Amino acid sequence: MNVGRLHRVLKLLTILQGGTSLSADALAEQMGVSRRTLFRDLKMLEAAGIPYYHEAGVGYRVSPSFFLPPVNLKITEALGLMTLAKSAEANRHQPLAAPTIEAVQKLMAMMPQPFRQVITDMLGHISVRPAPAVTPALNHHDHYALLQRAVDETRVIQMRYHSLFDGGEVDVVLHPYHLHFATRAWYVIGRCTRTKQTRTYKLARIRDLFLTDRRFRRPAGFNIDNYLGKAWQLIPEGKVYRIELEFTAKVGTNVSEILWHPTQQQELLSDGRCIMHFEVDGINEISWWLLGYGDQVIVRKPAALRKRMIEFHRSALERYEQADKS
Repeated sequence: MNVGRLHRVLKLLTILQGGTSLSADALAEQMGVSRRTLFRDLKMLEAAGIPYYHEAGVGYRVSPSFFLPPVNLKITEALGLMTLAKSAEANRHQPLAAPTIEAVQKLMAMMPQPFRQVITDMLGHISVRPAPAVTPALNHHDHYALLQRAVDETRVIQMRYHSLFDGGEVDVVLHPYHLHFATRAWYVIGRCTRTKQTRTYKLARIRDLFLTDRRFRRPAGFNIDNYLGKAWQLIPEGKVYRIELEFTAKVGTNVSEILWHPTQQQELLSDGRCIMHFEVDGINEISWWLLGYGDQVIVRKPAALRKRMIEFHRSALERYEQADKS
């Protein structure tokens, strides 16, 4: 079950436990979903063993005898949750961060006071500083919620998108397949009806978003891991390259301590240099990563990536020289 559907089903359970019986139409309206989606969520409650019932002429409700079982957490488990909440707090502007914090706080409120005090004392010696994140637009959360609903209900969306490739804003009609968080930002992956290709769109660049009533059929074989394949991060380019890099002794140990890509193979030499091998779909994304290491890395293979890095560094040198002359 995806995160958006889980939140929606929990919301449905909360409404049904509220003590007021509601008709299917009233429930669907309060949930902001279609009757079809509502009945699908009710079936999920039934499959989970939650005893809801429908009274003719009155509506749906959960049996008063039903309560969620108590949660018994170990100190290490509670500490892990609170550390997660700290991380979410640092990224509060991201979708789902605030609900995560609220959920952890509710769980902690159920713990005995001495237990909570121990966790609070331990947290005083733990800090979380996340990597720089994308600055979201004011309507970022609204867009995420609409996209989550569109993905879940297989509904076509229309959006106004700032495209770096096109150099401006473009209108996109999209069949949204999947929401994906990577490299500090959220992305939606789906089929663009104009290009008839599966594309990746950054939520922070969506200017306007509209949820239509039209439905689409998600490809049965679509899988996010298969789609990304051997891409360095997000964008597969259609050609896999065997890449060989040589890092200097100055950064060799540091770079070898991180798994940058699933295909990574490496050899740390006795003099401190690190030789790394990857199989990557495309060279565009990895070239920007390599720029971060400046003169501390050279590309051994392939020639296409080596040529691109030489051009990057030559262009940078020319810009510095021009700046010195001005």
